[in-house]
Amino acid sequence: MNTREIRKRIASIKKTQQITKAMKMVAAVRYRKALQNLTANRPYRQEMEYIIGDLIAKKNDNYEHPYFIARKKAEKELLILITSDKGFCGSFNSTLLKNCLKQLRLNGSGTDVIALGKKGRDFLGARGFSAMAEYNGVMNALNYVSADKIVKEILLKFFSGNYKEVTIMYNEFKVVTQAKTKIFKLLPLATGGKKTLSSEFIFEPDLKSLLEELLPKYISVIFYGILLESNAAEQGLRMTSMEQATKNTEELMKKLTLQYNKVRQGNITKELNDLVGGAAAVS
Repeated sequence: MNTREIRKRIASIKKTQQITKAMKMVAAVRYRKALQNLTANRPYRQEMEYIIGDLIAKKNDNYEHPYFIARKKAEKELLILITSDKGFCGSFNSTLLKNCLKQLRLNGSGTDVIALGKKGRDFLGARGFSAMAEYNGVMNALNYVSADKIVKEILLKFFSGNYKEVTIMYNEFKVVTQAKTKIFKLLPLATGGKKTLSSEFIFEPDLKSLLEELLPKYISVIFYGILLESNAAEQGLRMTSMEQATKNTEELMKKLTLQYNKVRQGNITKELNDLVGGAAAVS
């Protein structure tokens, strides 16, 4: 490689570095916002889980709500796969999609998938699986209203009686550089609730009416919390991925600059030798 080619390559890498720096800055802003939303939502979600757990523990064993009923006659499972819409986020999608593919191959046609994110949809389509429904761009304007709308559509599918359970496969946020693939059973709800309130309360209206009102909201709160977890994990991994890409471009530029100097020094040495040899021949 001559000096001209090396200069072109260095210039190209500089442009790439500018792009990765810009993407890192954008991801950093989105990560901070996603982490704030996740942190703010966690206490509400936990308290909601405590209340619902206590109400379930106090309910009459004869009371059956559609959310608790296991559909034994149904043969299929409904899987909600949450991925990103875009790439450049490290291992965020790869591990998740490998686990999803493994599960689909084990269950065969016994699992229907709802893909939340373009990467999941494209991955399944390229391997002969199709999503029965898809939601794209949800993370661009993530809020409780959009999560609640998706939950209502999921509940309609579950209440149709075609599915014995609904599970969610997503990335749980751990730290900025790490996400953990998790499978969460959304429906049917577990009937073995744990009492979390030390005192006995008289409910107004009755316990059944409270559950009728709170359970749909509880499902939406849980699902919204999962979306927040996935979004925070995605933005954190994208930020660290772009930071690492920027460092890689710096290392590559150093190597190319060193190579450029060596080639240039060799060219100068060669020219000097030619001049000395020419002068000696003339004399």
